[in-house]
Amino acid sequence: MLLRNNPFSRDRDLEEVMDGVHLLGTHRVNFYVIEEGASITLVDCGFQGHRRYLDRWLAARGKSIANIEAIILTHGHQDHVGFAEQLRARGTPVYMHPADDHYLRGVTLRMPPQRLLRSLWRPTAMSLLLEAAGDGVFSQPELGAYEPIIPGEYIDVPGRPFVVPVPGHSPGSVAFHLPDRGVLFTGDALMTRDPFFGGEDRALVFADHTDRNEACLDALSAFDSYADAALLPAHGDAWTAPGSVGRAVADAVIAC
Repeated sequence: MLLRNNPFSRDRDLEEVMDGVHLLGTHRVNFYVIEEGASITLVDCGFQGHRRYLDRWLAARGKSIANIEAIILTHGHQDHVGFAEQLRARGTPVYMHPADDHYLRGVTLRMPPQRLLRSLWRPTAMSLLLEAAGDGVFSQPELGAYEPIIPGEYIDVPGRPFVVPVPGHSPGSVAFHLPDRGVLFTGDALMTRDPFFGGEDRALVFADHTDRNEACLDALSAFDSYADAALLPAHGDAWTAPGSVGRAVADAVIAC
């Protein structure tokens, strides 16, 4: 199922949160555009139905799919892989850490996180599941191929992101640092809002299984070198003040 107008999602504005970095998606699920001249790199792809936000942004900027030179995925969960296969089939390369390959196929392909399944009685959790369903999570095509990300190296795509490994939320979770722009895309390794249950903005972590939650906190030590950067998470508002990453790491808690 893919709804043209999803009644369970609330659209974000097309917002330039940092110089040449744009936040797209819904109030629960973010993805980003990095501009470098006429060229574009996408950071994550939301759900399949979130392609509408990309198309809207491209039209507003007078650009097209042809301007997108790469997609880089912070990890392999379905609310990040989204419409990546649609663009890959048209020739856009996709980059991902191979440790998350198992999320792309088999029984784990569309399996909701354990934390969500055990709380479906909560209205906010059910609303997220309905948003995901309406935006095509149960019909998303498998990602047919990807280029393997190498932690500790730059990716030669627009923005020249540096790959920071943060295995915790998933085995292949990575963050992307743009040194010249002072931003860190943290994916789900460090969030500023709970995508399942909402609540006040705060720094939080959780794994796809609660047995690995402590590993998520331990993995944040990978961000020590990026404490001065702005924090651009996959869930929650961007924290753009200098030093946001350092403050978030210091205050991060495991989401209940």
